[in-house]
Amino acid sequence: MKNLLMLLFRGVTIALSLFAVFGMFFDIMNDGIYYFENFSYTKMVIGAIAVGIGFSIPALIYESKRIPYAVKVFIHMGTGCTILLITGFAVGWIPVGNGVFVCTAVVAVEFLAAFLIWAGFSLYYKKMAKRMNEQIKSLNH
Repeated sequence: MKNLLMLLFRGVTIALSLFAVFGMFFDIMNDGIYYFENFSYTKMVIGAIAVGIGFSIPALIYESKRIPYAVKVFIHMGTGCTILLITGFAVGWIPVGNGVFVCTAVVAVEFLAAFLIWAGFSLYYKKMAKRMNEQIKSLNH
């Protein structure tokens, strides 16, 4: 339960932080003319929280010792990216009115951000495991 809460906290924190950074980016790109109406900001914040949860909960799969690592990554990232895609269309992050090329580019950037975050955590935990193994070896010798 503690691990689930930690994953949820981390996932929602990252999602809301990225939402804020991308919001600032689009505000700058639009010369400060970046407005929301019809509760679109609220919908986007709720969407960011949903995406954070959508990537967090599937990360519990990594606790299983029976499932191969590649399958774990596929389940985790497949679920998270599916939720990201559905949410992106639902809350307006993917500008469907701007054509297929723009939509594809936005989806590619979203997926790239997701995989970069995953890669960062993956490298961090691999380094941590390596250090722990080295400490165990030094204690045994």
